[in-house]
Amino acid sequence: MKVELEDIQSCVKKISVEVPLEKVNEEKSVVYEEMAKEVNIPGFRKGKVPRKMLERRFGKSALQNAAQRIIESSYKEAIESNNLRPIGDPMIDDIKIEENEPVSFTATVETFPEIEVEKIDGARFQRKIKKVSDKEIGQIIDNARERQARFEPVEDRAAQEGDYPLIDYAATKDGEKIEVLSGDNKQVRIKKGDMLEEVQSNVVGMKKGEEKKFDAVLPKEFPDPQLAGEKVEFTVKVNEIKKKTLPEVDDDFVKEISEFDTLDEFKADLKSQLEKRNESMAQNDLREEILTYLIEKNSFDLPPRLVQRHAKGLAKRARQRFESQGIDMGESDFDTDKLKEKFHEDAVRDLKEQALVASFGKAEKIEVSEEELKKEIESLSKMMGQTVDQTTQQLAQSNGLEGIYQKLFSEKAYGLMMEKLTIEDLYVEESNEK
Repeated sequence: MKVELEDIQSCVKKISVEVPLEKVNEEKSVVYEEMAKEVNIPGFRKGKVPRKMLERRFGKSALQNAAQRIIESSYKEAIESNNLRPIGDPMIDDIKIEENEPVSFTATVETFPEIEVEKIDGARFQRKIKKVSDKEIGQIIDNARERQARFEPVEDRAAQEGDYPLIDYAATKDGEKIEVLSGDNKQVRIKKGDMLEEVQSNVVGMKKGEEKKFDAVLPKEFPDPQLAGEKVEFTVKVNEIKKKTLPEVDDDFVKEISEFDTLDEFKADLKSQLEKRNESMAQNDLREEILTYLIEKNSFDLPPRLVQRHAKGLAKRARQRFESQGIDMGESDFDTDKLKEKFHEDAVRDLKEQALVASFGKAEKIEVSEEELKKEIESLSKMMGQTVDQTTQQLAQSNGLEGIYQKLFSEKAYGLMMEKLTIEDLYVEESNEK
């Protein structure tokens, strides 16, 4: 097979391929063998149709079928033999398919630019790790207490600040009920900001079974513009008053909410988990800082069409995330200049990171072994609750194997980068964080 490689631009390659007639004939023979097993021709059993008859009836389609297979396989062989990592599908042109002639075609592909990454040996970075504070541990314990809170009925007094009364309430304007400001037996919290100020001030002091009518002025920022700033009449009845009781923070509380027997053990475990989280966050921040440093040190261009495609992909995934949360994002919401610029900037950074990591890894002769791929697929299979064969088949169908390879390659490249850098761990107080 003849393969010629031509640089169209720094990131665009043109591959010219010519497949010899011998290979074409071999592929045609395979196609005819498959045809013989499938076609129905009167007077012949399946698999027994003479080759000459198949050639007369299906010669043109057999050649086209064989040529298509040859183009696909020879394209893959050409990019592998030239160590190319194309981005996206190729543009296949200049296809020449003639009987008793070699098959030839050209494939134009976009590739990451070839980059000679600037030396990073000895460059200094700080990994800023946030210290775990007693306040942070206390907040987690307070949240756990809130989840274990009990709401106990109050019989001997009126409602007061901090209570959780169950109320019937209805607001009217000009005699018409306002549905959004009405409800039955709803539990509310008497706390500033949780309800309208006039409603709260009137509920405070009411006893179980008591009913009261009063006027209230709705805030100017009320969602319904026709009601914003308007005076309405409320009717409120207190059905029950409850107070919230939080459990004591002691060993018994810890036994109820965790696997630990003592409060000290529980706090020690919380601290350990938070330290691991903070170290992971610091590592991610450091990775971004290193990649930013590399991008600034290595100036290069990217294929515009590649950036455009990637930006569109980012926008599509963002829209899908919103829609999965029940937020309807119309086309116009993603068509603003500001959002387009944001997705474009993110796309450029993503692609430059990928290009730099790929070039660094290539220069350092980083490889991902079959054994490493196998272990990653086995791990993924366990997470998905299926067999390795099922996972491998799914990955092959969705081009996911390449994604697994790139993930492992990037991890190894980044790990080697870290070995070449000088990293200082700096533990910072929360108050010093920006």
